[in-house]
Amino acid sequence: MRVLMRLALRMGLLVGLAALAGCATTRLIDSEVRSFRSASADVAASSYQFERLPSQQADAAAQTQREQWAQPVLQRVGLTLASQAPRYTVQMGVASEQVLRNEPIFRRRWGGFAAGPVWGAPPFLSPLEPMLYRFQVQVLVRDALSREVVYEASAQHTGPWNDQAQIMPAVLLAAMRDFPKEASGPSSVQVEIGPGGMELRP
Repeated sequence: MRVLMRLALRMGLLVGLAALAGCATTRLIDSEVRSFRSASADVAASSYQFERLPSQQADAAAQTQREQWAQPVLQRVGLTLASQAPRYTVQMGVASEQVLRNEPIFRRRWGGFAAGPVWGAPPFLSPLEPMLYRFQVQVLVRDALSREVVYEASAQHTGPWNDQAQIMPAVLLAAMRDFPKEASGPSSVQVEIGPGGMELRP
């Protein structure tokens, strides 16, 4: 048991050091992406305001932080935050979970997703198995007047880093890469995070 505990501590230290090193170097964030647009609406770059679900309104400080992270990404694809009379509203749901061998062992929901079970750690965890983190982003763009959903996008990334301020915007950028067009089908999108910021990889 003591040997296993020492191995676990060493692996935890190595994973922590790797995560810290990754923060100072270039990282490649690959996300599985799907996007759709309304066939009956003319979707184009324009102005928007954020729209919040009741659960997001209840945790206003956290949602405000997520929206601040999202604003530069949405600006990048042509959506400009407006103080009044926007063409669209944007509803953004974000969730994260810690995974082991692609199985959830702990789930932390940030808001915007339906309620679900909270997972507990299994009885035995291999000390040699590294922890991964799964990030999910879903975006709904609605016409502000008709309330029709004119664009929908989602992305999911699983990797060794859990720094939300870096990973969440990269996953959001992957989700919105094709806006205002829709992807022809499920696709893998890579975003490079480096000292100069985020860049989409071709």
